[in-house]
Amino acid sequence: METGTLIQALTDPRDHPEHPVSPDDELRLLIAAGKFLGDLCTALASHTTNSPTRAALLAFTVENVHKTLDYAQLQAAKTAQGNLVHELPAGILTELRAIGDAPGPYLQGETALPADPRTVPTGLLAFRDTTEFLQRTLAISHFDAKARIHAAFALLPGTDVFRNPKPPRYPILAEQLRSGAARVKPTAAAARKLDKLRPGIQKQPGPDDLGSRIEEQVAQSVKEETSRNTKRLLDALGDELDGAATAPTVEEIRAKTGVFITKRTRNFTYMNVCMLNLDAEVFLSHFAQTDNPRTLAGNRDAMAAAATHPGPANANGTTETQDGPDWFTKPADAATFETPAPAEGYDFGEESLGIFNTTDPGADGLTPPQRHLQTLLNLMRTPKNGSAKGTTGLPTAQLVVYVHLETLLGLARGTGWSAHGLEIPIGEIRRRLSTDGVIPVVLGGQSEVLDVGRGMRFAPDYMKRAVLARDGGCIYPGCSVPPEHCEFCHVEAWADGGTTSVEGLTPGCTKHHHMFDTGEAKLVIHDGLPHVILPKYLDPEQKPVRNTYWPGPQTPLF
Repeated sequence: METGTLIQALTDPRDHPEHPVSPDDELRLLIAAGKFLGDLCTALASHTTNSPTRAALLAFTVENVHKTLDYAQLQAAKTAQGNLVHELPAGILTELRAIGDAPGPYLQGETALPADPRTVPTGLLAFRDTTEFLQRTLAISHFDAKARIHAAFALLPGTDVFRNPKPPRYPILAEQLRSGAARVKPTAAAARKLDKLRPGIQKQPGPDDLGSRIEEQVAQSVKEETSRNTKRLLDALGDELDGAATAPTVEEIRAKTGVFITKRTRNFTYMNVCMLNLDAEVFLSHFAQTDNPRTLAGNRDAMAAAATHPGPANANGTTETQDGPDWFTKPADAATFETPAPAEGYDFGEESLGIFNTTDPGADGLTPPQRHLQTLLNLMRTPKNGSAKGTTGLPTAQLVVYVHLETLLGLARGTGWSAHGLEIPIGEIRRRLSTDGVIPVVLGGQSEVLDVGRGMRFAPDYMKRAVLARDGGCIYPGCSVPPEHCEFCHVEAWADGGTTSVEGLTPGCTKHHHMFDTGEAKLVIHDGLPHVILPKYLDPEQKPVRNTYWPGPQTPLF
């Protein structure tokens, strides 16, 4: 039976056999079919015994259905983008969430979908774009949501601005995907890489023909399901295009140059740097000077003293650096414990990486990686006696490190952490306390800040440091906006009698601060700490939660 015939048969009411199938009918059927499919697979798995042929066919069939649903995810993402779902008001989102959690009345026709908005939304939206809508409502990662949107527009047919049919950007890859000959994930990855190669392809003679030939090679590699070979092929094509290219275009510079954060582990942060050869010469000049021990820049003793590295191993096999300032005393019989890992692991959050690594230019025409690279170049180009403070494009670095007093005094074993969640060895902290200007922020046993300061409308710097020591960056769960980009929110609104104190403040990005002010999300004090109650369309149970992305103060084990 054809799909259209089946839909007509399942959705036609018996007393109206010619009833036209509506989108609501199709949507109800999709919901019912999803549940039916799950129940049917469970039944087949339990009933298929002593029959390897049926078991094999079941595996083949489920895999084909999986490919179909992967493709359907792209269709749903593109439909969501085209219908501006991120502009839906909170009330409608809450109703839709209730239908999704309990679809029975909707399937029976007892309830209907809420009406579509008929006016242009005003004020700050619940989601800034479709990517964030997919991420938050479907509980998928930021990168997965962004990848779906990109793949949908690269690999699905669409329309132009005049509503004329428009083929996929990569028709060969798209056909393989549609027919089930290739999987979504490697195909989408290949499309993203081809997008990066497009500026180089456009500068070659006959760019359309060359692009088709390159896509054909890549599509064949993707079809063979050898991801390593596909990566090698794409890298080789990129190198070939780079070698044949003349002057790079603005788009190519934006896509390639900058400082990109790639990975973070417990002890190391990995970055990739790409720059124009002229800019690289600035670095190479500095490297050459520091490599020459006969120059002041290459003074070996000074370089060794400034370098960040563990000190010599002691009798216990651990590393320590010199003692801290006069007020630091380490007992000989110090007890120890391990500092627990951050709840989200040591790697950067996907949203934070998206902020750091996006190749979308800002109002200044630069991408964030380009801006970060320019900061390094500005530092290296500063005159010898120039002052960094107040210089345009040349920030003054501030190192903020948080550590338990017990750990610092040697009463407990552990580490400190930076404002961005980087783990800092305790020996390095003690050395910096001796040699650098450091302002310690002391935390009590239950992570409360001991100095609460004084009440006022706007928080002073010392109070902001204390709040960030406790909460990290934006308090909204899943948000990885760093502390430098945060505002300070009153748990109880200032206009409602709230006080400006450490207990009554918490950091929030501009968007989530607005959500707290409008009441779409709420701030409460729970167990002595600020918590967030999410909108009902994200959390129907309305439980107070904290943002586990930031590796905040950990409660001592003893």
